[in-house]
Amino acid sequence: MPAADMTYEPVAFQFAAPTPRSPEFEQWRARWARTSFPLNLEPLRDAPAFGRLSTSPLPGAADFWLSSFVGSNQQFRRTRSHAARDTEEYSVAVVQLSGHTCLTQGGRSVTLRPGQMTFIDSVAPSLWIDRSPRATMFEQVLIRVRTDLLRDRAGLGRGAVPTVTAFDGDSAVGVVATYFGNLARVRERAPDQVGILGRSALDLLGSAVLLAAGSTRAASSVDALRREKVMAYLRKNFADPALGADEVAAACHLSRRTLFRVFDGAGESFGTTLRGLRVRQAQKLLAGNTARPVAGVAFEVGFASERQFYRAFHEVVAMSPGQFRRSCGQLEN
Repeated sequence: MPAADMTYEPVAFQFAAPTPRSPEFEQWRARWARTSFPLNLEPLRDAPAFGRLSTSPLPGAADFWLSSFVGSNQQFRRTRSHAARDTEEYSVAVVQLSGHTCLTQGGRSVTLRPGQMTFIDSVAPSLWIDRSPRATMFEQVLIRVRTDLLRDRAGLGRGAVPTVTAFDGDSAVGVVATYFGNLARVRERAPDQVGILGRSALDLLGSAVLLAAGSTRAASSVDALRREKVMAYLRKNFADPALGADEVAAACHLSRRTLFRVFDGAGESFGTTLRGLRVRQAQKLLAGNTARPVAGVAFEVGFASERQFYRAFHEVVAMSPGQFRRSCGQLEN
C-alpha cells in the first residue's frame, strides 16, 4: 500500500518539435525509452509533432500508476526486449479521451475512439498508432497495475484479463473509463484530492475487468462500480431538496436495499454522504461571499430548512455556519 504521506503530484515532461529530425524529438524519444513502461517512438510523417506525459501513483497498491498522455504525429512500439526488462507482469488500461488510436497486440487490432477503453498486457509486443485527423491531438489516460493484483481484485484467480477489445463509453465498463478520465483531470489541478478520490480506483478497475470478462463474481468490485455511478449522480443533483434514497435508487436502477448496502460497505451511509456533499458546497459559498445570507446558502445546497442546515453543518464541521464564516475571515486577515 502506498504510504499515508505519499504525494500524488504528477511528474510531467513534454516536447514540441518542428520536424521529427529536430533535437526535441530525439529527447522525447529518449525519455519514453526510460519510462516505467518503455516504448520505441517513431513519427508518422515529416511534420510537426507534440507530446506531453504526466504520471503519478494511485492509492490502493504499490506499483499502481495513473498517466495522462497528449500528443500528435506519433506511433509507439513495445518490443519483446522491452517486456524482458520487467520483473513483474503488468496490465495497462487505456482510456481514449480524444482522437483515435489503433492498438495492435497478439494478432488483434482495435481502434479506440473517444470514451472507449481497452486493456493490454506488458508481456506481448504491442503497436500504438495515432489515427487522428491531421492537426488533431489525441489524448489518453493509462492505468498500469500488476496483473496478479488486478486478477485478485476482480476475483479472476488465474483467469486472463481480456485484452485488445474496445468497450464503449455508454457501457458498464465505460463508467470506469469516465471515472479515470475525470480522476486524471482532477489530478492536474488538485493532486492532493487524488488520495481521497482514488481510494476506489483499484476496486473499480477490478470491476471493469470483471465485467469485460463477462463474469458476475466478486460482489465487492461490482458494488464499487455501483457506488461510483451513484456518486456521479449525487454530485450532479445533491442541491435538489427533494432528493432522497428512493429517487436516487430509481435513477441509478438499483433497489433501495442495494443502494444502502453499497454505501454501508464503503463505511459511510447514503445519508451521511449526501449531507457531506451539501455541507462542503455550503462551506465554499459561505467562504466565497460573506454577504450571502445563511438561509439562502442553506436552500441553494439542498436543505429543506434553515434549522436542518444548521444541525447538519454543525455535525460535519463542528461549528455553526456563522462561526465558520468568521473563522474564514480571520484566516484572510
